[in-house]
Amino acid sequence: MAEQLDKIADSLQKDLSMAEHEDFAGHCEKCSEPVLNDTGPGVSYTLEGVRRAFHRHCFNCEDCQSPIRDGSFFMHNDKPHCRACYEKVLGKCGKCDKPLIGSQIMKAGDSKFHPSVRKLTARYFEKRGELYCRDCYETEYVPVCSGCAGKILPDAESTKITMVEWKDKKYHPKCFACRDCNTPFNDLKALHHKGELYCEPHYFEVVKKLDDAHDAARKPIA
Repeated sequence: MAEQLDKIADSLQKDLSMAEHEDFAGHCEKCSEPVLNDTGPGVSYTLEGVRRAFHRHCFNCEDCQSPIRDGSFFMHNDKPHCRACYEKVLGKCGKCDKPLIGSQIMKAGDSKFHPSVRKLTARYFEKRGELYCRDCYETEYVPVCSGCAGKILPDAESTKITMVEWKDKKYHPKCFACRDCNTPFNDLKALHHKGELYCEPHYFEVVKKLDDAHDAARKPIA
């Protein structure tokens, strides 16, 4: 900290020594010489409230060290970068493979996207390395309940899907219950008849009604 304060004091002292020069823009951050109009227009930017000045021929990209002649630069880790190096820093869109420079960036998983290309909200779903909005994910991957025919969606808190699988079919836990009394089959002992689930007492009631109807149909008409 003391060393940093000493540098600031030295810099201020040097700047004060150039106070009589109206075209003085500061001391160059690279060569430490004064930046004056007679040496050509300089380049400057403000970082953390401190103005940083450079001679144009001293103003280089932090990565490739090439001179940034047109004054167009991009900041990364508090250092100026040319356009080409900044594009490498940002990377490319995970969908269209075009540079992300000059655009807002949306991060999803380990990938980055142009918002206009990957139109996702803060809520997205990932499957096999691909990203999906809620509607597309539900259409493609969310199972359908065999009881109510509704989507079996992830839990709001855990984002995991809770369901009951029985005889190659899937159910909401609340839908895996007797058709007549709504008693849940916690032991998975359900009885099935014509697409409906029954507990044992109601299953045999259904069977008895069918048997009675069958017997009645076979009785001869007097």
